[in-house]
Amino acid sequence: MNEYRFVATGDSFTEGVGDPAPDGTLRGWADRFAQLLAARRGHVSYANLAVRGLTTRQIVETQLKPAVALEPDLVTAVAGMNDLIRPKLNFREFVDDLHKLVGTLAATGATVITATLPTPGQGTPLPTPLRRTLIKRLNLANAFVRRIAADHGALCLDLAVMIPPGIGGWSEDRLHPGPEGHRAAAEACMGLLDGNPPSRLALAEVAAAEPGEPSLLEQYRWARQFLVPWVKRRIRRETGPAEVVPKCPSYLKIGP
Repeated sequence: MNEYRFVATGDSFTEGVGDPAPDGTLRGWADRFAQLLAARRGHVSYANLAVRGLTTRQIVETQLKPAVALEPDLVTAVAGMNDLIRPKLNFREFVDDLHKLVGTLAATGATVITATLPTPGQGTPLPTPLRRTLIKRLNLANAFVRRIAADHGALCLDLAVMIPPGIGGWSEDRLHPGPEGHRAAAEACMGLLDGNPPSRLALAEVAAAEPGEPSLLEQYRWARQFLVPWVKRRIRRETGPAEVVPKCPSYLKIGP
């Protein structure tokens, strides 16, 4: 059987934040998807270029050329949340960057999978105006993602439908899916390749029930642990920890 090459591009979601492996390293939906592909095909060559904190433009600037150079048969491109949570957003530039990312990858002849973005988990103690703004941006961005996928012949995994805010599968920070969410996304990608797009019900059946609204103490702890560090990084114009690099920039053989 010919070598099958899979490359994942993106940000923290594709890097695997929210889904730690037993040894403490990040696993994530892309790693899980690679394993599922290998189980079906016997083996795959897998590279993961994703880095947490990057905007879509930064992904285009740092990952697009390496991804094309790897000549993948399959490539995933999931991006946008780091654009949408910033106070200032030029939506036209954001959409142009998405077009360039998906379109350039599709032009290589590889199968491209992109995805809509889910609303952060229920109970994330964002101020109401900020949460409303984020949801409005998410709805508009997801409409463009679906259109861009159609324009370039890419497959679109509808995470916005799969992982609604009131259903379990979220990590402690309520911003990234937890292990159940990552596992469900990987399995959904396999279904998408088979022509069976996942439904909201499918994830609801495998995910644990979401806990109720957090107490004021829980909200304070969440803000101190997750929100304050994020605000400090934005003030310093940092994208994330300086030592973070792609965990798998060249092909790794994966097989049963």
